[in-house]
Amino acid sequence: MDGTRLSSSTHRVLFGLALVQGGLGILAWGLTTWPASGGPLWHAHEMVFGHALAVIAGFLLTRLSGPALAAITLAWCASRLTYIVPAVPDLVRAFLSLLATAAIVLPAAFAFLRAAKRLSSLVFPILLSGFLIADAVFQCGELRLLQHGADIGNWLGLGLVIMLIAAMGGRLIGAAASGAAQRAGKPRIAPRPALEQALLVCLAVGFVMEAIAVEQPIGPALLAVGSVLIGVRLVLWAPGLQQSAGDVLAMAAGQAWLCVGLLAWVAAAGGWLQWPETAALHLATIGGIGGTTLVMVIRASAQREVRPMPVRSAIGITILIGLAALVRALGPAGLGWATAAVLWTMATILTAVTVFRRQ
Repeated sequence: MDGTRLSSSTHRVLFGLALVQGGLGILAWGLTTWPASGGPLWHAHEMVFGHALAVIAGFLLTRLSGPALAAITLAWCASRLTYIVPAVPDLVRAFLSLLATAAIVLPAAFAFLRAAKRLSSLVFPILLSGFLIADAVFQCGELRLLQHGADIGNWLGLGLVIMLIAAMGGRLIGAAASGAAQRAGKPRIAPRPALEQALLVCLAVGFVMEAIAVEQPIGPALLAVGSVLIGVRLVLWAPGLQQSAGDVLAMAAGQAWLCVGLLAWVAAAGGWLQWPETAALHLATIGGIGGTTLVMVIRASAQREVRPMPVRSAIGITILIGLAALVRALGPAGLGWATAAVLWTMATILTAVTVFRRQ
């Protein structure tokens, strides 16, 4: 296979892995007790270090050799299999998970370092490298080497995904909204580095404080400020978003879900909202992370394959994911979870059909 064809197929392989695992895994989790290994902790781990990292890999690792792509694929698949086979020794499961995480985040981080021309660009390799630390902390908890390590690792991993989405959203959506505004004859929407930095600092410190269980309200307060800043940024983008295409609006919807979901979690954690904390958080994880990752998959695929942007699919995915987030957060434990899983899987299928259909 020549370099051009391999480059164009890399994202298809990695996005395909993410869609299969995300779709089937959530459907199995929502409708049955399978896979049973590790319970909610491993469910959270697999959505962060499995599904989300595979999407990140497809988005960032654009130039892989055949052997490198094969190695990443094998490591990722082997790690996912340990999740559905409870008999796998804990040490083997930990090793394979760290191997898969390292195989994705280290090449991506080094690529950013090589291309970095400004100090602000270092935020991405730092965030990417953090996934390996978070997974190591999780595995230390599973191996009983660190008390509450699994919870800490999951919180850190979740925070890293949200910060990556917030940071990349600031660049992608901000630039698209500004361009749309200028094409409509409106003023340019200038970047606001101070706001972006404050947003990421609040989220970073807030998630670390929550992960290590620092006495409330430090962590929740910082996360609330960070989520409000996400909302402020959306308001600043509004003149351009009013002129933007559906795929850009779909990505902006993901930012809105992050804002609403984190604020809802803060309210539930503080006792101001009589709502299970996990249910509130799913507004951010399903609506914010899930919606953004699926839309990123179809946008990146269309751009790299020089195809028209699938605007209708982006809107459909956003609607299905939004419904899944609401049903999971507000619905009853049994039927609500199953319905949310079906809606999530429908969004995943729509994503896969959009990416892999014949042109």
